[in-house]
Amino acid sequence: MTETIHINAVPVKPVTGIEAISESYDVLLVDAWGVLHDGSSCYAGVKECLQQLLRCSKPVIVLSNAARRHDAIEAELSRVGILPELYHSILSSGELVWHWLNSASNLNELGNSGYYLGPERSKSLCEGLAVDWVDSLNNADFVLNTGAPVGNPRDASELVPLLEKMVRQQIPMLCANPDQVAIRGGEMGISAGAIARLYRSLGGRRIMYYGKPHTDLFEQALQAFQGIDKSRVLMVGDAFETDIAGATSFGIDSLLIAGGIHRQALTPLSKETVQRVASFYSVNPTYYCQSFSW
Repeated sequence: MTETIHINAVPVKPVTGIEAISESYDVLLVDAWGVLHDGSSCYAGVKECLQQLLRCSKPVIVLSNAARRHDAIEAELSRVGILPELYHSILSSGELVWHWLNSASNLNELGNSGYYLGPERSKSLCEGLAVDWVDSLNNADFVLNTGAPVGNPRDASELVPLLEKMVRQQIPMLCANPDQVAIRGGEMGISAGAIARLYRSLGGRRIMYYGKPHTDLFEQALQAFQGIDKSRVLMVGDAFETDIAGATSFGIDSLLIAGGIHRQALTPLSKETVQRVASFYSVNPTYYCQSFSW
């Protein structure tokens, strides 16, 4: 550990790895994409870090804004070598939106005709629901937004005609991932949050978000640890707008992983770069580190 720096009078401490702060926390909430893996491979040091936390009896809850249910995320983690025995549980924004749509009272209020906007990999989120999935916005009561339908675009401009039609019809949008961007195979692309932001800028009025930075995901994640002191919980994430802002709103400490979505802005990693980016987002992590390693 090196010197403590200050951003907006809030101390932010650089750490070289999780070991340096592990004794201060009993439970870790850890983001998946950008922290554990990049969508195609596990980051160096991640499995070893999870193994060390397991040996120290420090449960890890994977807290993801992925627009998929926990079983799909478990399969994704397993594909990159992060097996279920390395973490306690998974909770995702996709799981939250699925349970919301599984409520008859919610569908009675919203309508049961849904239009799916997103990639094939997240389409399993539509399964097992009493929703009539339609192929045309003309027949839709709502839109489920899980991200860009095809490829890994850097912006949502191709979706403008669709979103403008939604605005004209004032169709509600359920955003199953508030993230603006994500790293996929080392390349940056938009997430569902960027589409929702564009929809709002075009005049969309009713947008419902699920996941970080909203505190409901944090609250559900800690239900298995009733009575835990929040000062003993650490959020580990790579995104200021969701991971760090969500932890701050929930009242827990956070560790920013600099090698994730902000890696370009935070390179070379120093107190000056952290200060600049943190000031831009008006939110401060408790600690920062290059990667999720022991």
